Amino acid sequence: MSNLLKKIGNFFKNLWAKIVPFVKKVWAKILPVLKKIGKAIAKFFSNFKKTEGFNAFLGAMLAISIGLIMGILLMWIIKPDNATEGITRLIKGTLNNPNGIKAGIGVLLLNSAPLILTGLSVAFAFKTGLFNIGASGQYTVGLFCAVLVGILGDSLGSFQWIAAVLAGMAGGFLWGAIPGLFKARYNVHEVITSIMFNYVGMYLVNGLLTSNFLKTRVVDGSNNRTIKVDQAARTAYGFFDELFPNSGLDISILIAIGTAIFIYFLLNKTVFGRELKAVGLNRHAAKYSGVNEKKGIFLSMAISGMLAGLGGALFILGPNRFNLGNAYAIENVILTPGFDGIPIALLASSNPIGVVFATFFVSHIKLAGTAMQSVGFVKEIVDIIIAIILYFSAFSLILTQNLGNIKKFFHKFKRKKKTQDVAFEAKEGDE
Repeated sequence: MSNLLKKIGNFFKNLWAKIVPFVKKVWAKILPVLKKIGKAIAKFFSNFKKTEGFNAFLGAMLAISIGLIMGILLMWIIKPDNATEGITRLIKGTLNNPNGIKAGIGVLLLNSAPLILTGLSVAFAFKTGLFNIGASGQYTVGLFCAVLVGILGDSLGSFQWIAAVLAGMAGGFLWGAIPGLFKARYNVHEVITSIMFNYVGMYLVNGLLTSNFLKTRVVDGSNNRTIKVDQAARTAYGFFDELFPNSGLDISILIAIGTAIFIYFLLNKTVFGRELKAVGLNRHAAKYSGVNEKKGIFLSMAISGMLAGLGGALFILGPNRFNLGNAYAIENVILTPGFDGIPIALLASSNPIGVVFATFFVSHIKLAGTAMQSVGFVKEIVDIIIAIILYFSAFSLILTQNLGNIKKFFHKFKRKKKTQDVAFEAKEGDE
């Protein structure tokens, strides 16, 4: 037995003697690589701190924190007995889904797809110095155009979905181009025209859907909603039905994120994008430098409308859970996704990539609101909490712009305090 133990001991001793030099040799090769990676990461964060994006990120985080604190305090005041459970559900948000975490994440991404595009719509206009408050009308018109092709365009076969998406983009483009034309040609403020076109678009779409021609072809008279689009016109699930089962998620989220990346490169890496931003910063200076500022204003609003129209098209063409499809309710109520795009764009400081993450946050809070109703927080209270968070988030733009002044104030205060401490110590020394 002792010989056996001795042999085992010698075996491990020899093994250790071979492993240690090998590990040292490998570590000697890996260490320089790790050092380079560490230096690259440190350099990235060092450069990131100097950019406007870092200040925007800090401003957004501060706004979100304030909004959440205010919402939590309101819950404690309104219903203290269930506040703890309500706060837990508020924080969990997406994870409250009864079908599991995967389904919850899938629903979050599904709800985010059209909101990313309405957020991009508002953000694109912001980047070019315009305020597109008419994203809701553009979203509705885009949705309507996609519905027409999705139901009446069955002769298109496999091209029906592509045609429906393009029709939605064209409808949004047109509805955004009209306020852009008024702004560029007659200098009529885009806020006035675009907000009016929200109502014009809603009533026009509802009026056309209830006309004699479309009422029997597009509308389900039993529930006053549009008929579900044809199967060929519905957005494909891709691999998402297996990855996120029971959520209804389709490839629209990939289209939305891809569009955000494209808009980022369009604005920051192309001459056309830089010209649009130059018009937004100072249209007169842009004109002096040779940029056609009227064309820039017109195209900015038109492209902004096209993005919102794409959001409406992707919503109505979505297969939804169990491939049941979506429908548009013919009601004289402005659709909210267009207005949700405003706080999303503000929270993201109009950065197209930031819009994606801001949308995930907004969708998370909205899903939390649904779950909180089951513990005694009625819908109106939930809406108030969501509104507080969103409107505090909207102030992130102001916080970002003044973050430098806030830092200067604290640095000045610290220097003043340090001077006072030195003077006090010197005075004590003299005594």
